[in-house]
Amino acid sequence: MRTILGITAAAVIAIAAGLLLAPRTDLEKRADLPWQIVVNADGTSGVFGLTLGRSSVGDAIRKIGEYPEITMFVSPQGKKAVEAYFEQVDLGGVRGKMVVTADLEQEQLERIYLRGLRISRSSSGNRKVTLHPDDILVIEGTPIGSITYLPRADLDAETITRLFGAPDRRIREPGSDVEHWLYPEKGLDIALSLKGQEVLQYVAPKRFELLENPVTGSVAE
Repeated sequence: MRTILGITAAAVIAIAAGLLLAPRTDLEKRADLPWQIVVNADGTSGVFGLTLGRSSVGDAIRKIGEYPEITMFVSPQGKKAVEAYFEQVDLGGVRGKMVVTADLEQEQLERIYLRGLRISRSSSGNRKVTLHPDDILVIEGTPIGSITYLPRADLDAETITRLFGAPDRRIREPGSDVEHWLYPEKGLDIALSLKGQEVLQYVAPKRFELLENPVTGSVAE
């Protein structure tokens, strides 16, 4: 029986039903699905048909076929990031939302912040900066630093194991039902929650500390 990334065809059909995927024959032709991660010899990786650290935000726009909301966010601690938010991502019937982060140096972030047109504050306490049009053009040509994917379907532990394999480590957030499944060799962190939506975060494996460090204070299982 034919397999896709080690998953039996029967399992793929079952997963397809839950994820509202296209027919199996269409899936077998694709190489840009969330679990199809390609790790390169130089420590970079590719997913969704994009290579982290090489493909640009503009490449993501062309791939997805939707123009995102491109915004800078500033955390209460002052950390700045520029994100491109895609409301509707449909890859062969695999549907979800996506956030692509631009890989910018701190000096670039500061300049973009100072040229911002308007600053508002979100309910989470973050500041949201409306960017200058000239900076948006720069962002489109900037390499992708990370990708966050929120699948439309609810993924349970069994399905995730079938798709991505067993994690290297599982870490639970204190006082929360959220558990992080860490895959350092793939540059992947999957956050599972019984109450909320699963969140998949991707970085180049050589930069896995960007995902690992925020959760290392939690309890490993």
